[in-house]
Amino acid sequence: MDWDGKLYEGSHAFVSEYGLKVLDMLGDIRGKRVLDAGCGTGTLAAEAARRGALVTGVDADENMLAAAHEKFSGLKLEKCRLEEYRRDKAFDCAYSNAVLHWIADQNAVIKNIYDSLIFGGKFACEFGGTGNANIVLSALKQALAEEKLPFNSPFHYRGLEFKRVLEGAGFTVKEIELFPRMTPLKGEDGMANWILQFCRDTLPGGEWQSKVLRRVENSVRGELYFDGVWHVDYMRLRFLAEK
Repeated sequence: MDWDGKLYEGSHAFVSEYGLKVLDMLGDIRGKRVLDAGCGTGTLAAEAARRGALVTGVDADENMLAAAHEKFSGLKLEKCRLEEYRRDKAFDCAYSNAVLHWIADQNAVIKNIYDSLIFGGKFACEFGGTGNANIVLSALKQALAEEKLPFNSPFHYRGLEFKRVLEGAGFTVKEIELFPRMTPLKGEDGMANWILQFCRDTLPGGEWQSKVLRRVENSVRGELYFDGVWHVDYMRLRFLAEK
């Protein structure tokens, strides 16, 4: 999927804000070589650099990297799919935020990150867990079905069984949790913008798009619009592992 870097920064800055908790899991990173696996628009990479780390950000999307270059000068960024990115023992630690649920071959990503770390290196990560955005996605699937259109989910959500993937690659899992996080969105178009950003490949074009978006909004309003704000019913998987 091609990303809209400006929409992402304008409407979904909360992704990076929540990612600070992932970065915190690594502790003191001053002087350490750190891999940002799926750096997106570079906000977390810039924060890691501010904390004194020698950061390398990797992302497969040109639009996201272009936004990162425009916003932050001096960051070391590389364009590569994480399924193919491997640098033997090049990093002291690594982190990844809101990325792995977009990738089908998660085993390859985990193995590549493992190989890229020194022994004793830590890997902190959070991504969409089983049941993530279930209310929204169920409503979107129904709205598309009513128009006789298919729902092609781009997501690969995982639960606590993901521990086996980490251990299979050689990691020792220090902590892992699956938890809900009702997440507020920005603006009256918050729900529509969320779907446009994260589900665009399954949306129809033209007049069908607006019709589907309105149907989803009407369907989920009772559960996800409160305190004057749209929300998404997130479920997150977060872990800390060590090589």
